Amino acid sequence: MTHEFLKIIESCKRARQKNIRTVLATIVHTEGSSYRKEGTQMLIDEYENITGALSGGCVEQEVIRQSISVFASDCPKVFKYDGRFRLGCEGSIYILIEMFQLDDELLQQIEQAIEQRQPFSLSSSFLAEEINQPNFGTSFEFKDIKIYHSNYDKVSNNLVFKQQIQPLNRLCIFGIEHDAEKLSQMASFLGWEVIVIGSEYSTVNGSDFPFAKSVLTMKPEDLDPNLFCKNTAVVVMSHNFSKDLRFLLTMITSKVKYIGLLGPAHRREKLLNAILDTDLFIDDEAFDKIHGPVGLPIGSQTPEEIALSIMAEITSIWRSTNQKQTEFACFSSEKGL
Repeated sequence: MTHEFLKIIESCKRARQKNIRTVLATIVHTEGSSYRKEGTQMLIDEYENITGALSGGCVEQEVIRQSISVFASDCPKVFKYDGRFRLGCEGSIYILIEMFQLDDELLQQIEQAIEQRQPFSLSSSFLAEEINQPNFGTSFEFKDIKIYHSNYDKVSNNLVFKQQIQPLNRLCIFGIEHDAEKLSQMASFLGWEVIVIGSEYSTVNGSDFPFAKSVLTMKPEDLDPNLFCKNTAVVVMSHNFSKDLRFLLTMITSKVKYIGLLGPAHRREKLLNAILDTDLFIDDEAFDKIHGPVGLPIGSQTPEEIALSIMAEITSIWRSTNQKQTEFACFSSEKGL
């Protein structure tokens, strides 16, 4: 959900430049089934423009209506949306609405954490009942500093919902062909930060991959190892065996969670055998993250369908290894909900 949070921050920045007030709505607790889970957020400005969504579209108008009193009073509130008769999910959600204005210090800390790919956390103080309370609100905790919302009660017996904002998921694509461009587009649509990598002889640039954050052309051996962190997926699709082998040798022992190999199973085995011939001391666990042929077997034929199958497989692996992409904790000073 990091990409959704960043869209909220960008909208809040634009509103701030125009002296437009905004409120933040956060799902802080759910009962039963719900379309979106705790931590989902939505920004509303005083002209009822919204960024983000708390449901498939059935809750938003009520959130806008409930936000009117928060704009008027500057006092946070919690309200319960009972979906048993109004939602297909048949559950209920508690939504905290609070004034949300970015000051320079908070904005600087957020942008610095995102740029340095450092996680940070949000803690929302609330009660699971429909009530207005001045001591409700959200605080931010970064690596070296904690910034309290002006209304946040540090000592009350309020419940506290905590979520962690992780660095953006990153997809590194080794390859510059047409199918790589479609994969870049699909991943960007899903909120991934995309890095496209070509060999040192490639002539592509950013205009060829408008959905990528950056396009790199260099020897695989010269790549910055910091590209390949633990929340990174890699897809190798240069359509050239020797280039793919060089790239795999560079990053197979990195911390990446997923490596997808384009091509049939026998090509994957040929690549893996070549890696072993080069270095017999690679840990077996390094090979466990290699998937090939890349993508879920959905009968893909077009580049767009191949991109869909690849991102579906990566998403499945991300969700299974991170049962909760965002770390949640709902608790009071004595016990949880």
